[in-house]
Amino acid sequence: MKVEPSQNNRIVQKQAENTAAIERQQRAQANDRAERSTNRDQASLSESARLLAKARLSLQELPDMRTERVAALREQVQAGTYQVPVEKLASLFLKGLRS
Repeated sequence: MKVEPSQNNRIVQKQAENTAAIERQQRAQANDRAERSTNRDQASLSESARLLAKARLSLQELPDMRTERVAALREQVQAGTYQVPVEKLASLFLKGLRS
């Protein structure tokens, strides 16, 4: 069988095209791997979330001034000796209605 030069050129050209296609595919796969390795999950907080976090932190740093008062009232309620200050409650209620 005689191989014509034009057939030989087509075979060489086809091999070159196949090699180029394989190289393109390998580069694409390498780029995909590189891209996946550099992608990281990210989270960002809105300005209002930052302010809320700052306010909570500031609130936690404040001393609890009424701890003793709350403890005393809790003891009175549990012992059944707590008396509701009716006049003070009514005064505060009326003051709230006027506002």
